[in-house]
Amino acid sequence: MTRTIYVFTEGATERWVGKVLWNRHILDRQASPKPDDWSPSTGTSRDGFEQVLNRLTGKSGQLNNLLNDASIQKPLRVLLIFDREDRQSPRHLASDVEKGLQWNDPFWQDFTFQPVNGWDNLFEHRSDELHLVLHVSNAAVSDISRRDFDGYILQLLQGPDKLTIAQAFRPENAHDLLKKAEEEIPQLMQRNNFPWTHAKSWLYAYITVFQFRGSHVAFAEEVVRNTPEGELKRVFASLIEAWKRLI
Repeated sequence: MTRTIYVFTEGATERWVGKVLWNRHILDRQASPKPDDWSPSTGTSRDGFEQVLNRLTGKSGQLNNLLNDASIQKPLRVLLIFDREDRQSPRHLASDVEKGLQWNDPFWQDFTFQPVNGWDNLFEHRSDELHLVLHVSNAAVSDISRRDFDGYILQLLQGPDKLTIAQAFRPENAHDLLKKAEEEIPQLMQRNNFPWTHAKSWLYAYITVFQFRGSHVAFAEEVVRNTPEGELKRVFASLIEAWKRLI
């Protein structure tokens, strides 16, 4: 029987990338996402942490509505994907989510996460009614302290298959363009005392040199679409595990 996993994210990149991973069978097809087209579950396509959490919680929040829907098989399976950003650790983000979900209701007031053994960025809550896994996007990028989902895309672009990915965008001079995005543009920024502070800013260097005509979200989708399967499994190992735990 195919399970249904309700997916909630801060932004659009996670959903567009998740859709490619699911279509490529990197995410186990024994479960299907809801919404099934990976569209936003709440609000707009690019809501932030507070906005998403506020829509999920409370008596009329989306999680409570799903739990009270008798047509949905229990336990309700939920995947949350949030960025660590500048927090001290993934555990600090998990604590913020716990506090946001706890409100004056017998079911929610004692809500807690347990860390998933072997993963510093996965946290889980299990009960008869709800199975929820929190994935804290925690991608490390050289010289950038802030950690978020965009960092995983940079890891692909700077990993062992980077030339293969670059050739999908610019087959004629991929090697030279990679050097500009990896070295020349970052060095220019450093010389002018404007080092990268966000992974997304560095992604735009790649978007520029590849002359990609689309958003950073569409660019991330194309990067994942053109990355070999083994590298996707390596970079997105924690997301794959989060998904698998809900099946």
